[in-house]
Amino acid sequence: MQVDVHLHSILQRQTPDGLLRRLDVEMPEGSTIQRLIDHLGIEIDPEHLLFALNGRVAHPDQVMADGDEIHIMVPISGG
Repeated sequence: MQVDVHLHSILQRQTPDGLLRRLDVEMPEGSTIQRLIDHLGIEIDPEHLLFALNGRVAHPDQVMADGDEIHIMVPISGG
């Protein structure tokens, strides 16, 4: 299955192809967002990331489907 991945802020620099914001990724059927994170080599703890799957908040254990759009973001805070 193929998923449309959007990487935000510092995550753009952690892709195998350099600075990318969006990429199509081929994953096995039944893959979770966690498996996608592992596949992309993102080393940030998933507890410190935000996920949106087809426009809705998602969790690392969420199963993806062919054609899904996934946004992976690092939360930003200020003071």
